[in-house]
Amino acid sequence: MGKTINIKTILLLVAGLFSAAIVLPLGALLFGTISGQASEVVNNITSIFHGDVLQSIGNSLIISTAVSILSVLLGCCFAFLFSKANLPFSKALRLLLLLPFLLPSYVICVAWNDVWLFADVHRNLIYSLPAVVFILTTIYTPLAAFIIQAGLKNINAGMEEAGMMITSYKEVFIKIVLPLLRPALFSSFILIFILSLSEFAVPSFLSVPVFVTEIFTQFSAFYNYSLAATQSLILTAICLLLLFPERKFLTNEYFFPFGKKAFRFRMYELRNKSVPLVLAMLYLFFTVLVPVAFLAFQTFSVAKTSLLDIVIMLLPSLKDSLLIAVAGAFIVTLFGFIFSWLTAQYKLKFLQTILLFVFAVPAIVTGVSLIFFYNTPSLSFIYSSILIILIAFSTRFLFIAVKIISDNLRQIPVSYTEAAKMMGARSFYIFRKISLPLLGEALFTSFFIILIFCLNELSTVIMVYPPGTSLLPVTIFTRTANAPQHIVSGMSLVALMFTLVILLCMLFGKKVLFNQQWRESR
Repeated sequence: MGKTINIKTILLLVAGLFSAAIVLPLGALLFGTISGQASEVVNNITSIFHGDVLQSIGNSLIISTAVSILSVLLGCCFAFLFSKANLPFSKALRLLLLLPFLLPSYVICVAWNDVWLFADVHRNLIYSLPAVVFILTTIYTPLAAFIIQAGLKNINAGMEEAGMMITSYKEVFIKIVLPLLRPALFSSFILIFILSLSEFAVPSFLSVPVFVTEIFTQFSAFYNYSLAATQSLILTAICLLLLFPERKFLTNEYFFPFGKKAFRFRMYELRNKSVPLVLAMLYLFFTVLVPVAFLAFQTFSVAKTSLLDIVIMLLPSLKDSLLIAVAGAFIVTLFGFIFSWLTAQYKLKFLQTILLFVFAVPAIVTGVSLIFFYNTPSLSFIYSSILIILIAFSTRFLFIAVKIISDNLRQIPVSYTEAAKMMGARSFYIFRKISLPLLGEALFTSFFIILIFCLNELSTVIMVYPPGTSLLPVTIFTRTANAPQHIVSGMSLVALMFTLVILLCMLFGKKVLFNQQWRESR
């Protein structure tokens, strides 16, 4: 018992110190904003009613609402096809659908810009609000499909079959499946709304004024820090108010299923598989393959600069980005495990709720809060080093790691550990021989996903990256302002290939490490 208390105390101490590093900056931003002079606070708040600021807020709300609705509708269709219908080539199609979400948003934006320029689309249509909505919808549709698919897989086949004994499947879907799926639909809508509301790269590249770019401009161009802080809190309040009703579902439901379900899952045979298959392939062809093809075409159509020259140009950024992303993924996964263990073993569920609210804070606001808190003489050793980037990664992505690992922890049967205890096994032995091997896939998945997110993160790191650090997203994004189009396309193509190579390496590593046949043969 004493050992258990000591382990719990140590884990709580580590988690508390780490939480302070990511939560205190947000608290300091709030306190610093409301504790200023009353006249300045009032002026900052009333400034949001200026015409250009109201336009940016309106654009943000329109974009987020449209992207969320379209992504949920498309994601629902793909989730049903991939999970309930026995669609041919579903694994390959699912991987293609997921690709835009795993790639940097600025790469997708540059690719679509090349397509539209080649098609001679009018500039007013390219650099417009509908273009932003279209690009973000292709990026976030996979997220909606992933969450809704998890919701569909949690529906017991017996419930559907009982309904089909007395009515058609159409009625069963409306009266049974849809109500059970409602939490997943609303949660995917809220998450996509928050993510698209804080998106910086796409609207900035397409010169569409949104609230995030307004905050960035006030902070980086006009150096109006108090106004930027006030606007940051307003944006954060919008996100938290939207997230609050769905917090229980987002923390309690399984989004990352591991192993086999204890209940039977019903699949459906489509009468005509060719129509949905063709439609799915056409969607993926035009939204994934076409922009990538035009990105390559734009790169190689001008022979002034070769792809090798662009790779050499980006080599320092590639190296720094990979090393920092690996370090960030390791730290986030490690602390994700600690928080998950505290949540699952000691029933401290409030920790996951706190991390969810931290995750909901827009990326640009996270950057502003980190600058306000760590840009001080006593903490300059953090602010002037890559530690500030690692803290930014942890603030942004720790909830995702906790969600992945805790979902796996809760799906491990309690009988496994109880049987070991009855045999007299010690706690550390049970953890090392039972819990840790069963958590291996979740830890790998967490590291894999967080690594990709860290490689692609722009909105936060563009605010906090220290001098002498060369990060790929920042390098490419800053070059888009004055570099020729084929250079920007070439750099985006290199970033695309860089991400794909890492994806393939990680997928191959997962196959080698978690191949059940290989284990059995051993």
